Amino acid sequence: MNQPTEDRFKHIEEEQRQLKEEMRKIREQITETIHVMRGVDVESRLDNHTELLKEISQKQDQISADVNELKIDAKAYTGDAAIFKNKVERIEIDMSTLKEDMEQVKTVQSGHSKYFEEHGKRLTTMATKDDISRLEGIMLQMMNRMPKPEGE
Repeated sequence: MNQPTEDRFKHIEEEQRQLKEEMRKIREQITETIHVMRGVDVESRLDNHTELLKEISQKQDQISADVNELKIDAKAYTGDAAIFKNKVERIEIDMSTLKEDMEQVKTVQSGHSKYFEEHGKRLTTMATKDDISRLEGIMLQMMNRMPKPEGE
């Protein structure tokens, strides 16, 4: 009952591997050589780092200015987009009104069309100038054939 199980053995073996790895790293640290820098080398490196920091600072300033400019442009574009949206909405309203007006025109035009059809039918039944001229001629002939009243 007190015998270790397979899992416990694996766990112990894993811990042993980890300890060996840690020991190896510690030995490497102990054997690493420490480089001592001369004062001139340190100053030279510091000067290089100072110059690099100045360049980075200048680039950051330029980028910051560019970002601010982009923010201003973005605000302007947002304003322009709002204006365009408003104009599009007005155009949509105008188009809706035009569609309604066109429907009314079609309705009125349909009524006019019916009126013109009826008027055309009436015109076909009416006498033309030629018809009237012919009738006038016939009436004059008939009047000429009629006896004249005695007082004329």
